[in-house]
Amino acid sequence: MGIISNSLVKVSYSFLPIRIRSGDPTLKAAILTYHSQNIAGNDTTNNDHKALAADLHELHGAGYRFVSLPSLVGSLFDGGPIEKNPQTGQPVVCLTFDDGCDYDVRTLEFAGFGMQAGFLSILEDFVQQHGKQAQPGLQATSFVIASPQARQIIDRGSLFGQGHLSDDWWRAAAHHPLLDIGNHGWDHNHPDLVAGQYPRGGFTTIETIEHCRQQVVQAGAFINDKTGQWPQVFAYPFGESSHYIRAEFFPEYGREHHCLAALGTRPGLASARSNRWNLPRFVCGRDWSSPTELLATLGF
Repeated sequence: MGIISNSLVKVSYSFLPIRIRSGDPTLKAAILTYHSQNIAGNDTTNNDHKALAADLHELHGAGYRFVSLPSLVGSLFDGGPIEKNPQTGQPVVCLTFDDGCDYDVRTLEFAGFGMQAGFLSILEDFVQQHGKQAQPGLQATSFVIASPQARQIIDRGSLFGQGHLSDDWWRAAAHHPLLDIGNHGWDHNHPDLVAGQYPRGGFTTIETIEHCRQQVVQAGAFINDKTGQWPQVFAYPFGESSHYIRAEFFPEYGREHHCLAALGTRPGLASARSNRWNLPRFVCGRDWSSPTELLATLGF
């Protein structure tokens, strides 16, 4: 992974920090999610790498402000400061990557479609082109699956069987200014895995404190051991969640899971009135397939 230069060009305009009080309905945020394994061609309609690169430039040119996911959550619910464009009414934008494939950070060959620039390289290229101060809050969260055994099985069953769900990049990513590591569960409760103590097939079946502790707390501890940082945000696999994990576990067991918020995939803008434990997200390919569609989806 590259190093961000300290001598990047300043932009010709600036954004002033505006403090948003907890519960202020004026702050709206579009949380976008991309999957680096989603490659079925080489344009924005079928390749999340091409989509991310194009979307970054389109959103920046339209005056949107990128912010990190932890800072957004702090502003929505805890009264923390956030930077936004005072000249526009657009929502701020957060970037998230789901599943933690190596394509998040590495430029790799994809069978049939050539070399694909890693998501991190795309972010770095944007910064090198526009300057760090153009979007000082730009940071994406990569949500990773903790269990090494589960990652191997999922890779063989549902991905490429090339070992591209590794964890040797997590520590560097967690300390990179443009990336953060989030929690995507112990084993995704993935249907590729053999049924055992708990039923498989998504997080709608997570109905007990023991299962929550495995999927969230055990995963958080593993990620912390690998990165030196406890993951601050959880993303539900497949965007699904049970009432128990949303309404009981996350609100009541904060001293165990240490999460600021949890994300689903119901499309919509996040605000202080959103459910902190099931924040909405827009999914690339499902909710938009071009920068123009993205702007239309966000309503501007």
